[in-house]
Amino acid sequence: MNTEELIKLGQMISNKYLLPKQHLQITSRQINYWKERDILPFFEKEKKGFMNIPQALWVLIINELSDIGIDTKRLEKLSKDVWEKPFNEKYADSVFKKNIAENKLNKIESDSLEFFLDTEHIMITLFRKEMNPFTDAIKTCLSSNRSLISLIYCPKTGEHSFNFSNVGLTAELNNLYFGQTLVVIPFLPLLTKLIGIEIGKSSTDLEYLSSIENQIRRVLFFDKPKLLEIVVQQDGLPKIYKITEEHKKTEELAKFFLTNKIPLGSKIIIEPRAQGNYKVTIKT
Repeated sequence: MNTEELIKLGQMISNKYLLPKQHLQITSRQINYWKERDILPFFEKEKKGFMNIPQALWVLIINELSDIGIDTKRLEKLSKDVWEKPFNEKYADSVFKKNIAENKLNKIESDSLEFFLDTEHIMITLFRKEMNPFTDAIKTCLSSNRSLISLIYCPKTGEHSFNFSNVGLTAELNNLYFGQTLVVIPFLPLLTKLIGIEIGKSSTDLEYLSSIENQIRRVLFFDKPKLLEIVVQQDGLPKIYKITEEHKKTEELAKFFLTNKIPLGSKIIIEPRAQGNYKVTIKT
């Protein structure tokens, strides 16, 4: 993805439409408790409101860590390291400067980044708030790269990092934490829930999905099949994925999109079947 597309993706995932109790099954009382202890630094303490995808994902991560006994002091430090430290250290500025220095942008993209860097109000109110290693990791999950990413957290030292590998912990990460006990929270199970909500609520195409993925999503959204069977034909060996009518069907489709990279140039055939079912064949 080029810089313009990444900015659009960043703006898209910043749209606020998720409610903690309705969409995440987390009570307002619990949210208020975390807000009062500065564990959710992006929430205004005196207000209740919607969350965007990065905020909602962070709430789910905090909930996971809380469930395994990580205390509020550690959660507060981790939250500040993830959200406030990159803001104060102007992480967004450094990303823009790096992209300009690499000289891989066209003139319009380069001039746009130069303009943003020279406009302090825009950097403070928009990019420094929205850009950090955590939100960049989410963009990588939703971009064409579709990497499987995990949060690596060391409770004893308070350090954290994001693992972009599709396999186990690398030797580099192992050395980073000196053999300490680590907590690993993969994004995929939590992100599929949030993306599933987006897939099921929006009547328009989603920018982070390819044209083929949006065609499949439209079948699920508008035709509401009881069973959506997706057949991916690659190297002569078909793989079959079944999206059922159960309440988690949008999560199942989100997981399919996030874990399967459909190559460019693939062809799609959509066939209505009996009893309100559909078969989708993807030839790569």
